Amino acid sequence: MNSLTRAEITKGQTMSLPSIREQLILLDTHVHIYDCFELNTFLEAAWQNFRRQAGAHEPFIGVLLLTESSSYHKFQTLLAQADKLSGPGWRFAITTEAFSLKALGPQGEVLYLIAGRQIVTAEKLEILALISDLTFPDGLSAVETIQAIQADGGIVVLPWGVAKWVGKRGQLITHLSQQKELSPLFLGDNSGRPQFWRRPRQFSQVEPQGYPILLGTDPLPLSAEAARPGQFGLSFLGEFDANQPGHCIKTHLLNSAVSWQPYGRLETSLRFVRNQLALRLTSQKPLSSTMDAQISVATDGFPETADIETSSEDYGTRFAGAIGTWLLYVQEVATLKMLSAYPGARVLDVGGGHGQLTKALIKQDYDVTVLGSAVQCQARIQPYITQGQCKFQVGNVLAMPYADNAFDVVISYRFLAHVTQWQRFLHELARVAGQAVVVDYPTVRSVNAIAPALFKFKKGLEGNTRPFVCYQEQDILNFYKSIGWHQSQRYAQFFWPMVLHRTLSNPGVSTVLEQLPRQFGLTKLLGSPVIAKFEQL
Repeated sequence: MNSLTRAEITKGQTMSLPSIREQLILLDTHVHIYDCFELNTFLEAAWQNFRRQAGAHEPFIGVLLLTESSSYHKFQTLLAQADKLSGPGWRFAITTEAFSLKALGPQGEVLYLIAGRQIVTAEKLEILALISDLTFPDGLSAVETIQAIQADGGIVVLPWGVAKWVGKRGQLITHLSQQKELSPLFLGDNSGRPQFWRRPRQFSQVEPQGYPILLGTDPLPLSAEAARPGQFGLSFLGEFDANQPGHCIKTHLLNSAVSWQPYGRLETSLRFVRNQLALRLTSQKPLSSTMDAQISVATDGFPETADIETSSEDYGTRFAGAIGTWLLYVQEVATLKMLSAYPGARVLDVGGGHGQLTKALIKQDYDVTVLGSAVQCQARIQPYITQGQCKFQVGNVLAMPYADNAFDVVISYRFLAHVTQWQRFLHELARVAGQAVVVDYPTVRSVNAIAPALFKFKKGLEGNTRPFVCYQEQDILNFYKSIGWHQSQRYAQFFWPMVLHRTLSNPGVSTVLEQLPRQFGLTKLLGSPVIAKFEQL
C-alpha cells in the first residue's frame, strides 16, 4: 500500500524531495500493456517517442503511468522478474517503492514504469487509480471507488473515453468533479480522441482548481498500438528522485505551482475510424463454460487452444456440402501452389486437426505431422493416423516440442484469427520451420470490416460461427521482418465474405461472383482471408 494517506494528498501539499537538479520530465498518464504487445517493441517505442518530444533537451526522464484493468497484472509480473533477467533486450530494476520499476534498455535507455489500475464502477464509469499497487474491485459506486483510491494514497483520474462522457455518465462526471470533499480529483484526456471531437466542457470547469488535465495515450488492444505510448502527455522541468519516482511524480501532480506543458496531437479522423473498426473486429466473446472446462482439463494449461473448436465435428459442418467443398478447394489450390517448391517436404500442420488440408498433403507425398492442443483434436484425421499416413502430437503451440528447423515447412490455418499472443505464435512457427511458414488470416482491409454489424445475422445463418481477429496486414509483415523473414507469396481467397457464399450455397454462382473482382484486382487488394508464405531473408 502507498505510504501517503488521503490526508496527505490535499491540494498544495508536497513531499520533501532530495536536492536534485531540475530535469525535463515527460509523463504519459494512461498506459496499458496488452498481451498483443511485444514488450521490447513497446518499451523501445515509448523511449523513442519521449526522445523525439525532448528534442535537444537531453538527458530527459520518461515516465509511463500504468492503468491496468482487472484482468491484467503486467506490473506485478515485471516486478517479480526485476533484477533477474539478462540478455539483449530490456530488463527491469527495482526502486525503493513497491509500485515503481526502472526499465533499462540495451543501449543505456531508461524508462520508469509506475503501477496503477483502471476500475469500472457500478455506473459503468471508468476511473483510474494512478501510482497505486492496490487492486480495487469493479462494481462499486463511483464515490466509493474514489474514496478507496484516495484512502490508499493514489491519484484519482476520471478519463475521457469514446461515448463514455455523454448522457447520465457525462452529468455524473460534472457532479463528481464539483464535489470538494472528493478533491483532489483529476480529469484525463487521451490521444484516441479524434480531432473532430470537441474538447469536453468538463475540462474547462475543473482547470480553475489548479490541477492539470492529465494527458495520456490510452493505447487500444491492437498490436499496432504498441508504438503509441509516450506520444501524448505532459512535460515539465523539475526535480526527480530515481529511487522514489512514484512519490516524486505524485508530489508534482499535487503541486499547483508546477507549470505543466501538454504535448502530442489528437487522433486523425481516418485512423480513429479504422481503429474503432479494428477494435470491434478483435473483440472476442468468452468460450462457453463447457468449452472452458474442456480446455483446462485437456491442455494442461496451454495458453492458445483455438484448434479444440476448429477440430470439432460441429465446426466441420461449416464446410459441409458442395459449397464447403468449393471453399476448401480454393484454399487447397493456393496452398499446394505455394508448397510446390518443396516436394516431399516434412510439413508440420499446427492446429490442423480440422483436416482441411491433410488429405491433399498426403496425396502430394508430403511427410505430414499435425500438432494439436488436445487429444480430441485428432478425431477428424484419425483414419490417416491409423493408416500411418500422418502423425499427430499434442503440444503447446507457443512452445512446440520440436528442435529449431525440425520441419521444412510449417503451416497453420484457422488458428491465427483466434490467438491472443500472435507474435509469440508466429515466432514459434518460424523457429521450427527450416524453409517456409504458410499461414492464413483475415485482414482489416477487406469487406470483413463490416463483420461487427453483420455478426448477429451471420450467427443466425451459420449457427456455429464465432468472433475472430482481423489483422492490419502490415503488422504481420513488420513482425516477420523484425526476425529476419519476409513474405514471398500471397493469395487473397475471396472478395465477398464467406458467409455470403454459404448463404447462396451455390458454387457456380459463387465462382461467377468472385471472378469479376479478381479480374479487376479488387480481390488482391481487398480479399480475405489471406494465405501468405514467409521465408527467411
